[in-house]
Amino acid sequence: MKQSDQKHDDVLAGLKLGSTIAARQLKYSLFLAAILGFIIVGIRGLQDYEWLEDVYHQGTQRSTSSSVAVATQILTNRDLELAEVMARGMMNNRSIARVALLNAEDGIFFELKRPAGEIPTSRWAEKMFGGLQTIVVPVRDPNKQPATTIGEMVVDLNPQVFVSAYMSRLSWSFLSTMVLAVLMAAVFAGMSYFVFSRPLVRLGAYLVKSDPTDDKRPLEMPPHHRYDDEVQLLGSVTVGLFGMIRGQVGQLRKARDELQNANINLEARVEQRTKELNEAMQKLEVLASTDPLTELPNRRAYLGRQEEAISIWCRRDTPVSIILLDIDRFKSFNDTYGHQAGDAVLVELGKTMKGTLRTIDVPARLGGEEFAVLLPGEELEGAMKLAERLRVAFEETRVEFGGNTLSFTSSFGVSGLPSKSGMTGFSDDVIRQFDALKNREISEISATLYSMADSALYLAKESGRNRCEVADFHELMEHANAAASEA
Repeated sequence: MKQSDQKHDDVLAGLKLGSTIAARQLKYSLFLAAILGFIIVGIRGLQDYEWLEDVYHQGTQRSTSSSVAVATQILTNRDLELAEVMARGMMNNRSIARVALLNAEDGIFFELKRPAGEIPTSRWAEKMFGGLQTIVVPVRDPNKQPATTIGEMVVDLNPQVFVSAYMSRLSWSFLSTMVLAVLMAAVFAGMSYFVFSRPLVRLGAYLVKSDPTDDKRPLEMPPHHRYDDEVQLLGSVTVGLFGMIRGQVGQLRKARDELQNANINLEARVEQRTKELNEAMQKLEVLASTDPLTELPNRRAYLGRQEEAISIWCRRDTPVSIILLDIDRFKSFNDTYGHQAGDAVLVELGKTMKGTLRTIDVPARLGGEEFAVLLPGEELEGAMKLAERLRVAFEETRVEFGGNTLSFTSSFGVSGLPSKSGMTGFSDDVIRQFDALKNREISEISATLYSMADSALYLAKESGRNRCEVADFHELMEHANAAASEA
């Protein structure tokens, strides 16, 4: 009971504001409010920029245009006092950084510019409101016909004052908009919590504390909710559901008792069936890996053992050899004596192999009249001796069938993977090929070993049959590359 109460307390502890819908609504409301605020600030900032830009250009244009007539009088009369009055008047416009009057004959007649640092220039002043500009206005003498240019009025513009004003307006606009957006988001989330989330939290606490399976206590009613809405409906549905659960609990307990009794008998039956199934699986495994005629391992089982031996050779340098053999002229033998006689020969050949080989050797029928022998731990020299022993044993074997005494011979091809000490008789080139072969995949090495033995068997057939031939390891990598391409 204490563990159950502790579990309820843990669940209730998770029903705090930070994990409720209201908290997520507050988070998403703040996010959306921030996006909306940025949009509003962006639109307002664009409008302010266009307005200030218009004011800036109009003010500059007005100051410049109104001073052209005065500049004409100054240059005509060479009046320095009037030039200073005009320049100071123009520089009341804080966007004008320098005013200069140039005489067509003498160059600069008068120049006035602001002291350095009076209006600091930021990098934004170089980009906004047209940036730093120089306006050159020609000054013409109206008393001469045609009008003659007597000089120029040069005005340097610096929009830093308007840049600062724009940044100030943008900052206040951003701050006020963000504050308003946050307040609206908080109010919305708070209303959502009190209207929707808090009733759900209380209902969740009721669901956690209630145990509809405990039929010893009456069901508690859900917390009171004064609004006739979805929350009230959910509470009513919950009470009805708890009642249905209690009705089913009794039936489930009865069914549980019946099931426990049935399980006792079922476990014994399952144990018996499992035992029978395992025995059947073992028999199937034997059948799947054994040739039914000769009772020797089949190709699948043989290749698995061969790859295991090759893996040991790669890791521990333990030699492994194989012998491939088939019965000479077996097809004509079957044509002469019949397939049943051929089967009798195959059975006798398998018995002879079992009686001649060591217990660790693995004889196998690969298919038809083709057989193989896996010799774990055996160097090529020992494999050749064993192949010769099998050849003699087959030659001396007699098979009685259908009133006839049958005899047969076989040809043998020997291949293998020698150890380091077993390679002493090979050339350096062959030794390097064996070392390179160890870097191949096990399946490729297995196919190479088989291909080498098959080539040796073909050579024995071509050389007269009833003989043993060892593989030519000078062609080792050629066989390995062929095996890799087939794979």
